[in-house]
Amino acid sequence: MKIALLKALFERKARAIARRPAFARSVGQARIHLGNGLACDVEHEDRKLLVDQPASEGGGGAGPPPDDLMRASIGASLAMGYRLWGARLGVAIDAVDVEMTCEYDLRGQLGVADDVTAGWQSVRFDVTIASAAPEEDVRHVVDRANRLSPMLANLALGVRRVHRLSIVRVRATERTVP
Repeated sequence: MKIALLKALFERKARAIARRPAFARSVGQARIHLGNGLACDVEHEDRKLLVDQPASEGGGGAGPPPDDLMRASIGASLAMGYRLWGARLGVAIDAVDVEMTCEYDLRGQLGVADDVTAGWQSVRFDVTIASAAPEEDVRHVVDRANRLSPMLANLALGVRRVHRLSIVRVRATERTVP
């Protein structure tokens, strides 16, 4: 999509949402089914995805693992955000490469060290952007996109988390999991 079309698209969206804030509210949903083993069938409205762990982690390796998908989602969201904000701010972004490096300590996830977090301890983004625009304009695009990135915001501890649990009793003779 050309930069002018992208800019026009998002300016129209921004104007419409500014006039009617209710249009901005939405809900995203996925249905996840864990069958035998660790493989999960993930369904969105119009697409499906198989998520699994590698054999070294107890899975069958039938699909990418959740941590790979999370890195891919965040990195792709940032790359898209740089192009979108470049268009909105009139800064041509020719190409974007994002390399994410996440440091973690498995002791937290495995519950063997109470003082170690279960998730990522740090995340580093190495971003390379190809653009003929002045450096300060590109930096402004990146700063704006990072500040307003929904995926980066989703990592924040301040995001309210609600867990609801339903337990369905199964007799031992009906069990499907080995």
